[in-house]
Amino acid sequence: MKVSISYPPIENDLGQKAMVSQNRNVQYFSVPTYLLPVTHAQAASALKKKVNVIWDDGNAQLKNYKKWINDLIEEKPDIVVFESTTPVMKFMWNTINEVKEKIENCIVILSGYHSMRKPIESFENSKVDIIILSNHVDFVLNNLVDELLKNENSKNIDNLKTNGISFRKKNNEISENFTFKKIEKITDSEIIDRDLVKWKNYAYENGNFLQTPGTYATSVIRDCTFGKCTFCRYNGPELSFSIMDVKKSVDEYQNLIENYNVKEIFDDSGVWYRGQDARNFANEIIKRELHKKNCYFGFNTRFEYLDEETIKLLGKANFRFVLIGLESGNNETLLKLKKGYTRETVRNTLKLLIKYGLHPHLTIMVGYYWETKEMLDDTVKFVKELMIGGFARTLQVTLCTPIDYTPYHQECIDKNLLITNNYDDYDMSKLIVKTPIDHEHYYEAIKKMYTIALHPGFILRQIIFLFSFRKRDWQFLFTYSIRALRRIRQHIFNLTQANKKINDK
Repeated sequence: MKVSISYPPIENDLGQKAMVSQNRNVQYFSVPTYLLPVTHAQAASALKKKVNVIWDDGNAQLKNYKKWINDLIEEKPDIVVFESTTPVMKFMWNTINEVKEKIENCIVILSGYHSMRKPIESFENSKVDIIILSNHVDFVLNNLVDELLKNENSKNIDNLKTNGISFRKKNNEISENFTFKKIEKITDSEIIDRDLVKWKNYAYENGNFLQTPGTYATSVIRDCTFGKCTFCRYNGPELSFSIMDVKKSVDEYQNLIENYNVKEIFDDSGVWYRGQDARNFANEIIKRELHKKNCYFGFNTRFEYLDEETIKLLGKANFRFVLIGLESGNNETLLKLKKGYTRETVRNTLKLLIKYGLHPHLTIMVGYYWETKEMLDDTVKFVKELMIGGFARTLQVTLCTPIDYTPYHQECIDKNLLITNNYDDYDMSKLIVKTPIDHEHYYEAIKKMYTIALHPGFILRQIIFLFSFRKRDWQFLFTYSIRALRRIRQHIFNLTQANKKINDK
């Protein structure tokens, strides 16, 4: 049996490529950013032990669509697995139909948060055979392939028993048994086979890496231990979290450093370890002396999840990049988003991270359907205060796009606030909700926050950091800043100029 885990290249009219992997919302980039789809990479690594696996990322492999589809047809896989999300659903439906037409008897499987929440929609709009209804794609796919291998006719999917799927029968009837195991023990999940997924394709073009080659770790938590933020995919009754054993994860770090010469490792878990688990991880890094191997470590976290003792230990273990969701500088908005913290919490956490040499990276959103001019100004002023004051090192600003039937999306539907029903408009390049002020104010706020990087006060602060005589601070100013400025220009264009007009088709 031959299984292809495939990411077709998706390009818009401006020549920008869509980044679909990692279960995030889609953004189009002209300056490339290649993100390793961690869970699907784990799925491929597990399946390799029993079938022939093709790792088929058209973006990272620098293919155009024609080259990608022709290569896939030539391979003639028995199974093709796609990942999808709201802004590319129509593209994926068309692609599925083309694959079904051109590869005889091929089983097409669709995964991703949108399709798992709205499976019937994809069955109605495409010829997809099976939809994975769980975010544990690696476990479900592994069980499904086991069942198909046991079948006398592996192409017959009329009576599948695998949990976590819906499928189309020969008579076009759709199975509607949506009962499945919601939580898997991810300590039992597969560590990513770096050679199989051609890891170097993702090792250089990524703004999270100060040193390259860098890579994403096999995530230690799936999905989020908090799970309440209204705009986030890691929210809802069908989602929970599972935690990987610390030593298993550090084994991977050691392998990446010693056998692949990786210089930066980032864990993209919804929220990384906290408390004793975080301290155990740092201590294990130190015990194996991996902190002395010229490799930085990073992760996602939440404000107030890490105390001073933990942060101090992480600094000692050579952790650097800490991605942390600020979302807004207005306390009322933070309350509406159910973030569980305030501006005061933000300052306290950032002070500790900076104190011990870590590089906090803030993620911010604008364009909430309730966001007034005063709320927006609060965010711009607060972000400027944090960046120029030296509380954070880098930032990322996006438009709040309702995605995948999250609570925020459902609110927008219930309150009739969406100004388009066209999924193509959900790619974070434009605002698609009614707001109390003109959309131009939010685009202007994005420009203001990104251009803080050019403010004399911010630049002076980076020079002051040099007197800590830490290598990372010198790298940040003289190496990373050049790459960052290139990406800042791209983000400003993508989020303020490229596609601001809605064409509701």
